[in-house]
Amino acid sequence: MNTNKLFLEDLKYMVENRLPLNEYATEQMQEKFDKSESFIAELYQLFVRNRHLLPLINDIEAVVYDYIVSQEMTKKKTFYGATLFVAEMFDTTQTYVKCKVDQCRSLYLQKTS
Repeated sequence: MNTNKLFLEDLKYMVENRLPLNEYATEQMQEKFDKSESFIAELYQLFVRNRHLLPLINDIEAVVYDYIVSQEMTKKKTFYGATLFVAEMFDTTQTYVKCKVDQCRSLYLQKTS
């Protein structure tokens, strides 16, 4: 399993179980996943705001990528620019991000049809 998925699953677990993101937890995540403190806190807050949806999400990685891409596109970025931004943010390839976003969106369309 890739480290980004593990990172997001760990954050999801913390929020679902109402575990605080204290200094110790942040340091552990920084060491384990090589992510910045502010990035960890930002995603943790995103999950907290959407706690009620977390149990319904099977692929947290795809949903997070899609969410950030959508947010970046509201800032007048193109799809290309938004996926590149997310790829750099998560230190992965743009193609992987595009695939995950497409996967998330096609699943959403299947459920709403």
